[in-house]
Amino acid sequence: MAFLPRSLFAAVLAACAPATAAQTEAGGVAETCRLPVDAPGTAHPAEVYRRLRPVEACPAAERTARFEVEYVGFPDDARAAFQAAVDVWACRVETDQTVRIRARWEALDATTLGNAGPFLFRNFDGAPIRDTWYPSALADAFAGRDIAPGEPDILARFNGTFASWHLDPATTPPPDRYDLTTVVLHEIAHGLGLIGALTVENGLGYAGAPGSTRGPYAFDRYTEDAAGTPLLNTAVYPDGSAALADALQGGPVFFDGLAVRQATGAPAALFAPAAWNEGASYSHLDESTYAPNTPDGLMTPFLARGEAIGEPGTAVCAVLADVGWPLAGDCAARVGDHPDVVAGFAVVRTGPNPFSRQTAVRITAAAPTDLRATLVDAAGRRVAVLVDRSAGAGESVRVEVSADGLAAGVYHVFVTAGDEAQVVSLVVVR
Repeated sequence: MAFLPRSLFAAVLAACAPATAAQTEAGGVAETCRLPVDAPGTAHPAEVYRRLRPVEACPAAERTARFEVEYVGFPDDARAAFQAAVDVWACRVETDQTVRIRARWEALDATTLGNAGPFLFRNFDGAPIRDTWYPSALADAFAGRDIAPGEPDILARFNGTFASWHLDPATTPPPDRYDLTTVVLHEIAHGLGLIGALTVENGLGYAGAPGSTRGPYAFDRYTEDAAGTPLLNTAVYPDGSAALADALQGGPVFFDGLAVRQATGAPAALFAPAAWNEGASYSHLDESTYAPNTPDGLMTPFLARGEAIGEPGTAVCAVLADVGWPLAGDCAARVGDHPDVVAGFAVVRTGPNPFSRQTAVRITAAAPTDLRATLVDAAGRRVAVLVDRSAGAGESVRVEVSADGLAAGVYHVFVTAGDEAQVVSLVVVR
């Protein structure tokens, strides 16, 4: 997907298209998006943006995901900027499968910064929902194997002849430069799953490219209109309809998953301008809701010269959790998978995740309360009641979750205490 230049007076469109090389096992396809530079003479904000916080090192001992980047043509400084972004994500998602990125530093069209996107698979062993496309790295995590050995999960190409890159992840970019590390952080998030298939063409809305069988993606399963109606509800929004196009153009449109609601208290607003903006609409957080130089501003569709963001935000992490990623590090802390008491009680995972046999969570009450923990699947259907009992102040309750009888996929432990609720996401693998 694209990360577009932020501008006062102009926005340049990005064009998405299938990659020229496509994996075929389990129906794998790749999507890339062109990331353009500004047209000559485009006006920009006058202020110099301050880096929200420096990109922090991710020590090898703390990495919960192994990323392997095949660098083609990258000079050392550009490679260091790219690797800094990779290392941020290596401490924020968890998988035992290597995430492979093929990154090229090469001459592109003068108006293009780069393009990047994931390969996609559906109906593989361990797929949580049938006929749903998952980014390759996440599909590998669900399947417990590399579905396409030797092939990348994410493709990335950046313009090696572009003269306005800022390549030092430890310093603030000047106001006339684009920060490469921020752009790579953004693009990797798309490659991990913050990307949808819904689109508008010739006034009609589609769940994928018109005439294809490609959609929907996992991301699309959680999107809805202002009334809470899923955009994949074909009774209201038929595929290839003006109704779906109208919903996607002007919105509002939201991503509404359990993790997002727990972490932010509300659905995440998606970018839905009145006219469909290819490469910007829908697969990004809303530009007016999430401000520049904030962690969630990382996944809005526009970036200013001089703007730099060193980490993903709460909503970004929560979207990835709902799509299926086990979180780690700062992302896990932001979404709530940590021992701090939030809203009167704490829920923390104490067993493995992903898991194939058994895992556990611990619930600690800050005050006397009635606890109820329910296991639900990715579609929100109740699978089992795990605990239903009273707990005293400071009491900890261990809740075991068995994989027996469960299909591979994403599940949520939904915990309530009185009128308050929290959610911990789990992944069953086979």
